[in-house]
Amino acid sequence: MSAAEEELLAREVFAALGGVMVVGAAAARGRVPFSAGAFSAARRGELDRLLAIVQELTGFGPETMALFDELGWHLADDAAPWLVMWSAAYHPLPTDAENPAAFRRMVGMGADHQAVRFLHALVSAALNGPQPMDRTARLLAEALRVACGLLPGTEPDLVFRIWRVAHLPTRLRPGPASPAEYGTRLRACAHALEAALFQDG
Repeated sequence: MSAAEEELLAREVFAALGGVMVVGAAAARGRVPFSAGAFSAARRGELDRLLAIVQELTGFGPETMALFDELGWHLADDAAPWLVMWSAAYHPLPTDAENPAAFRRMVGMGADHQAVRFLHALVSAALNGPQPMDRTARLLAEALRVACGLLPGTEPDLVFRIWRVAHLPTRLRPGPASPAEYGTRLRACAHALEAALFQDG
C-alpha cells in the first residue's frame, strides 16, 4: 500500500472517529452549545483505546496516526456547527439546533450514521492491515463496542446489521468494481465479525 493510499484510508477512519466524538459530545450535553474538546478530554481513555485499535488493525505509522489530531474534529470547542454535517444533513442549514426536537433528531441520526461510517472505514482499512482475520474481527468488535459506548442509543449488533445491509451488497456483487479477492476477504471479515459480536457479546 502506498503512502497516499494509507493516508486516504486514515482520513476516512479519522473523520468518522471525529464524527463519533462530536455526536457523542452533543448527546452528553443534550443541548447547544457543546464542546467536542471537553468531551474528548473526559473520555480520553476510550479515545486512546480506539486509536490504539486503529493502529493495531491497520499498521498505520506514527505520521499517519498524527493525522487524527491534525484534522482536529474532536478538539472543537464549539462543535454545534458541525452537527448538521455529522448527521448527514438530516436537518438542513440553517438549522434550529436550539429546538429540542431538531437537536434530538440530529443526534440520533448522527449517532447511527457515524457508528456505521466508523465501522465501514475501519473494516476497509483493516482489510489491508497486518492482523490475521480472527484478531481483526475481535479488534473490530471491541472498537465497535467502545464507539457505541460513546454514542447513547447505539448498539453494536444493530450497527453491524445496518453496515452489513448498507455496504456489503454492492461490494460483494461480482464485477470489475469488486475484484474476487477483495470480495473474499470482505466476506470473511464480515463473517468473523458477526461471530465475534454475536457469539462473544
